Amino acid sequence: MRRPDQPAIRQLWEQKLANSRAAVAAREGTAKVLIEVAAQHPLIDGVTPGEEFAARLRFSIDLFRQLTAAGAAVEIYVPGSRLMDNGLEDKISLSAGGCAFLRANGVPDRMLHGDDLNDRYKGPATAQPGVCCSADECYVAACYWRDGGFGRLASIVSVGQMHRKLLHFIEFGVYPFMHTVPTFVSAHDPVHEAMQMIPAVLYDDPDLQGPSSRQAIAFRRTRLPGYAATH
Repeated sequence: MRRPDQPAIRQLWEQKLANSRAAVAAREGTAKVLIEVAAQHPLIDGVTPGEEFAARLRFSIDLFRQLTAAGAAVEIYVPGSRLMDNGLEDKISLSAGGCAFLRANGVPDRMLHGDDLNDRYKGPATAQPGVCCSADECYVAACYWRDGGFGRLASIVSVGQMHRKLLHFIEFGVYPFMHTVPTFVSAHDPVHEAMQMIPAVLYDDPDLQGPSSRQAIAFRRTRLPGYAATH
């Protein structure tokens, strides 16, 4: 269905796209790259990345080594608070689980970020609302890209979530280099993304950062341990 305000919305998004591209172009030649690895819950036994998350983490290691060998100064951000899935709570945050995986596979600890950036830009875990959805991941990564003086931001995602995350990044003022890692089983249903999630970003709530964001609140109620009982 064609929405009556579609031309105006398209013009708005085209301007956001131009602005995000210009922001990255202005840093051309900066030899600093931030890699963001989209997290995925739940963790196996509450601590270990599952197949889809691990595939993205392995890809990030290869990209990290490739960029480092080319002379770039590379840092990796693994987002994600401690979450729950169908009421089953992880024991640690997705950030901690992902960083532990990278550390065990040879990525220097000084190049890794997780809960430190979650806390810096979204508040400490004890205060919530934490990092519990794709929009939160993009918000934190975009903030650190800007504050950290990076030239490029590379985002590693599943095929199904790529377009939505790209839109969130554009909303936050940075145009990322998107890398997809396909797995046969994915948490992101491409039909659901195309029919419901992407239109919601385009027309209704592009950042999910407002205190009254219905979608953000819905994510927190289902994903953040203890949130529903206190809100």
